[in-house]
Amino acid sequence: MKKRVQLLSYMFVFVLLLTTPITALTPSAFAGQNMKPDEERENNANQEMIQQMITQMDTEEKIGQLVMPSTHDNEQNMPNEDTKELIQEYKAGSVIIYGNRDASTTAAYNNQLQEWAAETNMGIPLFSTADLEYGVNQHVTDATAFPRQMGIAATRDLEAAEDMASVTAREMKATGFNWNYSPLADVNTNPNNPVIGVRSFGEDTELVSDMTVAQVEGYQENGVLSTPKHFPGHGDTSDDSHYDLPSVGYDRETLEEVHLPPFQAAIDAGADSIMTSHVIIEAIDPELPATLSEDVLTGLLREEMGFNGLIVTDAMSMQAIKDNWGAGEAAVMTIQAGADIVMATGSLDEQKESFEALLSAYESGELTQERVDESLERILAKKVMYGLFDNRYVDPEEATDVVNTESHKELAKNMAQDSMTLVKNDDVLPFDPESNESTFVVGPEIYNQSYYIEDIAEDVQRKTNGNVDYDVTSENPSAEEINEVVQQAEQADRVIVSTFSADELDQGQSQLVNALEETEKPVVSISLGLPYDIKEYPDVDAHIATYAIERWGSAVPVSWEAAVDVIYGANPGGKLPVTIEGHYEFGHGENYEAEIPENAEDIKTLVDQLKDEGEFESDTAPRALNRHLTAVNHYEVQEAVEKVIKHMQGFNDLLDHQQNNELISVEAYNLLQSQADMLIEKWEAFAFDSDRAMAHIRHLSEDIGPRAPGSEGEEEASEYIKAEFEKLGYNASTQTFDIPNGAQSQNVIAVKEAEGIEDPEIVYVTAHYDSVPGSPGANDNGSGTAALLELAKVTRDEPANKEIRFVAFGAEEAGLLGSEHYVSQLSDEEINRSAANFNLDMVGTDWEPASQLHVSTVDGESNTVWESVDLAAERLGLDDNRLTRHQLGRSDHVHFHNAGIDAALFIWMERGTEPGQAGIEPWYHSPEDTIDRVSPEKVQMVGDLIDSAISDIAFEQEQETEATAS
Repeated sequence: MKKRVQLLSYMFVFVLLLTTPITALTPSAFAGQNMKPDEERENNANQEMIQQMITQMDTEEKIGQLVMPSTHDNEQNMPNEDTKELIQEYKAGSVIIYGNRDASTTAAYNNQLQEWAAETNMGIPLFSTADLEYGVNQHVTDATAFPRQMGIAATRDLEAAEDMASVTAREMKATGFNWNYSPLADVNTNPNNPVIGVRSFGEDTELVSDMTVAQVEGYQENGVLSTPKHFPGHGDTSDDSHYDLPSVGYDRETLEEVHLPPFQAAIDAGADSIMTSHVIIEAIDPELPATLSEDVLTGLLREEMGFNGLIVTDAMSMQAIKDNWGAGEAAVMTIQAGADIVMATGSLDEQKESFEALLSAYESGELTQERVDESLERILAKKVMYGLFDNRYVDPEEATDVVNTESHKELAKNMAQDSMTLVKNDDVLPFDPESNESTFVVGPEIYNQSYYIEDIAEDVQRKTNGNVDYDVTSENPSAEEINEVVQQAEQADRVIVSTFSADELDQGQSQLVNALEETEKPVVSISLGLPYDIKEYPDVDAHIATYAIERWGSAVPVSWEAAVDVIYGANPGGKLPVTIEGHYEFGHGENYEAEIPENAEDIKTLVDQLKDEGEFESDTAPRALNRHLTAVNHYEVQEAVEKVIKHMQGFNDLLDHQQNNELISVEAYNLLQSQADMLIEKWEAFAFDSDRAMAHIRHLSEDIGPRAPGSEGEEEASEYIKAEFEKLGYNASTQTFDIPNGAQSQNVIAVKEAEGIEDPEIVYVTAHYDSVPGSPGANDNGSGTAALLELAKVTRDEPANKEIRFVAFGAEEAGLLGSEHYVSQLSDEEINRSAANFNLDMVGTDWEPASQLHVSTVDGESNTVWESVDLAAERLGLDDNRLTRHQLGRSDHVHFHNAGIDAALFIWMERGTEPGQAGIEPWYHSPEDTIDRVSPEKVQMVGDLIDSAISDIAFEQEQETEATAS
């Protein structure tokens, strides 16, 4: 009879879930936030469903959902009867899994746990969780291992950070996991932090925030809960909460400016869970660690920062909690403080104590039904949102196929090389792999293990033709050991020495490096743990930071393999995510200076050289590369920037294909890829980029907002524009003038000087940046100003024979006052030298009828601007129907025209309409002029067009000179 009741109850829940749209299900805390009526009704229905589930649960089932025990294993490395008891008798709703298994075994392991959960009265699936900070390999032996977070931050590549999280999520789901305790959002401001270190993205709050968001999105968009940790920050601690109770004494301002922003960024990005820290944050609660503090979890995290997801504690068996409160008391305290799930690690007895203490507190009323149900609602909602009821089991055979695929390994390898930070190089690197010189490799045991150094020595031997010897010292080598190592080093031609620190570097290790340096052999040091080691041996010839090993010694071989690759010629890509005080600044990182190719012909020459040196498996591969480069060179001659960039990116894809199929050596691949990247970067400097323009629009229209003439918003916008010009290397100035009502406005001016020309002609590129009151002005003036800034960027390094002035006008909306003032201040001599004015107004509208770009002159007649644009449009292959000359005398170009300067206004308008708001767009000059009304494609088209036209005018004088000479 009991089995029948269980089955009916489970079927009730299952049917209830099947009749509810899973994607709409959210906790009640989300209710009413900017919802449409239909969405709100749907949300209310989902809340009702969750409430029905909760009413079906008995007391043990409710408490069980709040507890996450660690599992216990049998001799076959599968969950044992103790684990079954925790799931079926204590009704655990979540588990955290430790230990190492292969993918197939891990999948079977998780299936067994879920099967036990399915056999309970309610049959609610488990959250199956793990610490997988550097990938599933952290607990699944045949899965992909990625660089640690500090290494990922060293790449500065947000896309790669997100890709790593996406791959990890896919491997997690294949092996049965659905919740990852990653990434760390801790800002590691304490170099001697004994527990965070290379697990953090670094010391810079903005970098940590950006990387945290990238990884949260990568995990959760691929179906795995992500958990930024350890709230509200474990980065400035001097004690390890696994052994002590840390306390930080910085003030509230430091907390808010340094440590909280990554968590707030994660919350804003939709993080579904956050883990607490066992750290006393004195500025919030000087008595209790965050895990147990209502002021921190409810007051700060929920109420002030607006977090509505799951709060899970760090492991409660850590000494910081265990020694001060005990498992049972701490479990009750953390739920009362606002946590949803207690991570009940430790012994079986301690785990049972957590369940029993919570049950007792609930039955006595110490823990209220309201408080428990609030957490249950969140927990159950997330389980439905992540599809656990529908997909609780996985295929063990499929798991093996999903993990550590070639593409996953390739991503990890590329990220590792990009993370390698060449901190110092006194002209000793790279070593020549073809040399027969001998190499001595030395380093310490790390947590009593020697394989780290042995692996590095094997990697070195694979790279060099010379003999390789190695030695593994103790963790803190004695003077006698150091002398023996130095004698061995004397017999070698060059030395590679590794050091490891999880906080402060052992004195013996630094003494060893310094002693090796005195041998006058080329000495390269590698820090395997924290990057700060070099400050203890600053005179070493070269140093590479790998960020490969954390305080427990978990190995990420892909990182030290990348270090060896760099030693033998692979170009390092990393920048320090921390400051090495007194020695190297945040962001420092050297590379092997390669000569920048002038064009694709230079790279063809290099391909031929590499072919002659035998770096290709056959003649087919270099021939394919050279065919591609010939096409690129054709577009270079035409100065077709976008096509050059696109085809060089295709060249990189071809290189990847050849490397994956072992048609090219690693050294040749790295060299050609580096050359291709440099050529792409060179051409990108001259390519208008709408993504960069959109970032300017976003700042002007969203971050600043309405910019009415004379307002604080307008002034803030002018300061931003001036600062952006200065970032580009321009000498920027501000021209202030009076406007009605006793206010002031300002124009912002940046000048690109002509090269080698006395009294050159002047070309103006102008836009206005103010907006009507109440309007963010995103595609009206925001798009014009953004295009102006981007044009200033792409023409910055191009040698010009005319002076180019970029002017952002204020107070256009007050009657064209900015442009009127600017032109009135021009001298007669300047006006005589003025050649053309390209005036940008509404260059980004996404309004469908505005399909025609009007190049509007005051009198409707052709002039220098129209002629240059017409030629550029023909060169770019622009559809004739999209560009038209038009008469319009109502914008900033009017004052230039009146002064006798050829001028035209660029504005998208409805095809065939006369000037007027109806022919522009329905949200023109209104609060609806928001960034979602902007078309990046139209911004890109205008930018390409004007960039090309300005180049014609700027080089016109030079071309005339050449024609005369010939």
